[in-house]
Amino acid sequence: MLITKDDRRIFRRMAIEIGVKITINGTELHGICKDLSSTGMSIQLMEESLKAGDEIEVLLDTEDSRFPPLNAEAVVLRLRKLDDSYIAAIEFITLK
Repeated sequence: MLITKDDRRIFRRMAIEIGVKITINGTELHGICKDLSSTGMSIQLMEESLKAGDEIEVLLDTEDSRFPPLNAEAVVLRLRKLDDSYIAAIEFITLK
């Protein structure tokens, strides 16, 4: 888990690197989940395809029968450039 002395988050984050499917207005995007908590996740994208305030659906499927897929409605809180990619911070609205 990613916990630092200065971390003010209420919920702990798990470092994870797994593909995630994003749907926005009927368009499907693909990214990589970089960390996950009970309230949201950060997703690495190769293009600046999201913006703060966008409402999206995310599907994280581990394809492991021990772990059910995570399907949620979410909102993009912020997007920042990181080298040659973008990191989107999202907050879950509803878990399906």
